[in-house]
Amino acid sequence: MRSGRRAALRAGYPHAAREILLRDLHRASLTPAAVATELGISLRQLHALFEPTGLSFARTLAATRLKEARRLLSAMLQRGIDEIAVSCGFFYRVFRATYGMTPGDARRLPPQDQPANSANRIATAR
Repeated sequence: MRSGRRAALRAGYPHAAREILLRDLHRASLTPAAVATELGISLRQLHALFEPTGLSFARTLAATRLKEARRLLSAMLQRGIDEIAVSCGFFYRVFRATYGMTPGDARRLPPQDQPANSANRIATAR
C-alpha cells in the first residue's frame, strides 16, 4: 500500500510542476529551485520530470510564457503590450526571436493568421 501511495504522488509531480508554472508565470524569480522546493523534491528530480517532454524546465517555462502572451495580445486589446509583457514575464527580444515579429505586430494580425507556437523556435530563442 505504501508504494502505491508513493507512485501516485510521483505521478502527480509533473502536473503540480506545470500548475506552479502557470500560476507564477509573471514572477521573474520563478526558478527550478523554487519549484522543487515548493514540491518538496530535489532539483534533479524536478529536471527529471521534464525529461520525457523533450523540453527542459527553462524551455517549458519560456514556451508557456510566450503562449500566454500571444493569447493575451489577441484577447485583451485594452491592456498595453508592456503590461502583458510584465504579466507573462517575457521580453520583446525573446518574443521577436520566437515568432519573427514584435508583440505589436502579432496583436495586429487576425487570429487565423497567427503563426503556430513552435518548440524549436522557442528553444533557439534563448
